[in-house]
Amino acid sequence: MEAQVFLQGTIRERLQDLMKSSKINQAELATRIGCSESLLSRFISGKTDKLGDENIIRIASVFNVSTDFLLGETDLPDKLHYDISELGLSVQAARNLYTQKANPQVVSALLENPEFANTTYLIDSYLNDELARGFAAQNQLCATIANLVRGTPEVANQVKSFQTPVYQADHTAITESFMRAVKSVKAERGHDLNATRELTSQSVKKVFDELTKGQSKPKRKITAMQVANALAKSVSDLPGVDTETVKQLFLAMTGTVVNHAKATTNE
Repeated sequence: MEAQVFLQGTIRERLQDLMKSSKINQAELATRIGCSESLLSRFISGKTDKLGDENIIRIASVFNVSTDFLLGETDLPDKLHYDISELGLSVQAARNLYTQKANPQVVSALLENPEFANTTYLIDSYLNDELARGFAAQNQLCATIANLVRGTPEVANQVKSFQTPVYQADHTAITESFMRAVKSVKAERGHDLNATRELTSQSVKKVFDELTKGQSKPKRKITAMQVANALAKSVSDLPGVDTETVKQLFLAMTGTVVNHAKATTNE
């Protein structure tokens, strides 16, 4: 979503626009930033230029805009920097993002997705047992009724069958919501599977050409070592690829035990 852009303006014009759009009057704003209403009124009317840096910072916080926007340095009201306390993150959570123990690109994409916001509220509800309490009460009621009719086992068992795992609904809702968010992010990012298929096709052709030596089909029995050599050769032009590692990996996957002296001779 594109950020809203405002027309150029002075701090007084910006302040008046913000107060109007937020429906906050001078008295309320003065109370919220901790200054006198007369000082704020004289500043807005232009009778004084002295409002103080602290009051500017507090005003920016009230309207959730940057101080640069208030001062007319930018026409974008969105804040670019936030304190950890403003975001509601713990220090450890912020550290994990900063050190990239958590992938910041993925976190950003999820936080920008509307469905993920719903996921977080579902998780919060789950952690607070909001939905589970209802199912727990239902299960307790079923248990009580089953106990009252225990003389009729068939009825008692039928009543017990109405009991539900207390967290089942939470788990299902969270999983479905989270996957909708992930799929939405994936759809926005797209994929390059066609290029992957093309690369795989080219690699297979290289291996086949190496094994057949230009013939339409191999005229001899192909050994695991020959396939390993062909695979290694097919990727030898790729940067950073250790062809010997590729060869050994294939042999290990096929469970091939190689006599190294004989293999050297065959090569």
